[in-house]
Parts: sequence; C-alpha cells; structure tokens
Amino acid sequence: MDKKYGATKVEDFSDSKNWEIWPAPLNEEVLYQTFPEFTCLCPRSGYPDFAKVHLIIIPNKKVVEMKCLKLWLNSYRNKGISHENATQEIAKTLYDTLKLKYIFVLMEYTPRGNLTTYPMTELGKQSRCEVSIMKKKLLNKII
Repeated sequence: MDKKYGATKVEDFSDSKNWEIWPAPLNEEVLYQTFPEFTCLCPRSGYPDFAKVHLIIIPNKKVVEMKCLKLWLNSYRNKGISHENATQEIAKTLYDTLKLKYIFVLMEYTPRGNLTTYPMTELGKQSRCEVSIMKKKLLNKII
C-alpha cells in the first residue's frame, strides 16, 4: 500500500535537516506557539500519550517554517518516548537547529492513570521581560 501524502511529509520533516529555515525579523521578538495535538507512545506500554506543547522562543537570525514545525511534532506520534525525554528532545532540537537565543518548552500531558504530568525545560539566556510574564501566565493557567 502506498504511503499517503501526510505520512510521507511527516517522515520527511522528522529530520531537522529537511526543515525550511527562514530569516528571523531583525528586531528581537518573543514567540509563543502552542501545538494542541501532540502524541507519542509510552515506551513501556505502547499506549498513546497526548499533550499540548507550549513553546516560548527568542529567535536568533532563524525561524522554522510553521508547517515544518507541525509536521516534525507530528513525527512523534509513533515514537516510544517518555514525557520527560520528549520535552528535552523538542527543546534541544529546536535550540540547536535554529541556534536560538532562548527556548522554554512546557508539555501539558493529558492525565493517565490518575496522574498529570507537566514536564518543562529551558535553554539559553532569557533577556526579555515578556518571557517571564508569559511563563508566569502560562503556569498560572495550567497549574
């Protein structure tokens, strides 16, 4: 059976070397992005895990085209990975590939087994007051 267009594109963009990278605006800005349909597989049971991904980014000359970002995040849907490792891998891949000034990643996982998990991590130097405000509002809303 032939692969469908979507599956082929997800596979293509699962490697950050295939991303479309665009120039970031010259003025430093803070980006907040959310991806409400993240899925991956529990490495122990193989059951699906569902999360909302929250990204706060300060670019440094480069940004990833949004469709590439979406397809890359979709590439996790068949990957066996823990909540914590998915969070770290997303942050590190974006940080390293785009040479970001700063990234904060918070994963808002759907409760499983009566346990809710919100792993979060940050890399780089946070130089803007907007980042602190966004993180505080985000955490107050979720937790």
